[in-house]
Amino acid sequence: MSQRRLIQLFVSVMMCAAFCSAASAQNCNSSGTPAWNESVRYVDADCAAGFLSPNKRLLLRFASDGTMSIKGMTVHLSVGLRLPTIMVSWSPRSDAFFINDGEGSGMTSTFRLFKIGPKRIYEDNATEKAAVSLYRLRTGCNRSALDPDVWGFGWDDGGSKIYLLVQATVHEPCGPPYGFISLVVRTSDGKILEALSETQTKERFGSLLPSSLFTE
Repeated sequence: MSQRRLIQLFVSVMMCAAFCSAASAQNCNSSGTPAWNESVRYVDADCAAGFLSPNKRLLLRFASDGTMSIKGMTVHLSVGLRLPTIMVSWSPRSDAFFINDGEGSGMTSTFRLFKIGPKRIYEDNATEKAAVSLYRLRTGCNRSALDPDVWGFGWDDGGSKIYLLVQATVHEPCGPPYGFISLVVRTSDGKILEALSETQTKERFGSLLPSSLFTE
């Protein structure tokens, strides 16, 4: 593996280390702190941290068993969360939020989008599926290859679009190990509006992502 790919491997290692540090911090100072940028926050299940929506009307809380609630209403999950390897981000519109689900280790990520309707909160997996499908199509990888990791790292100012980093795994990867692209997707239906190469990602989103991702 090239030096660049080895350095990119540190992104996931750093993520895991950050999660583990947050989980073990007895003073809870890490809970709710920024992850890659100000719009995405770490979740520490052992600390009583709430995540207030931008309109100040909704408070998202996480329990140590991986359940979520808003104003006391439990959010029913298709697949449970395994804390503490979680990052969360509210839409600027306060009508949705996403979670980067590290699935217990922090070395991987599944993108999970939750939308808030008039009477319910529901999970919409269209964006995750679209991102994975596009990456697999672009790389032409074998069916046996593992799906890439999908990370949300921001929204446009109005919340109508979500920014994603899609990165190949290091083991049984879909395409080159730790190759990546970024995507701009429409929040309403998960439609991919733009797909950016590594170079384009650095030019447009370099300030929102870990600098080690772009080290030559």
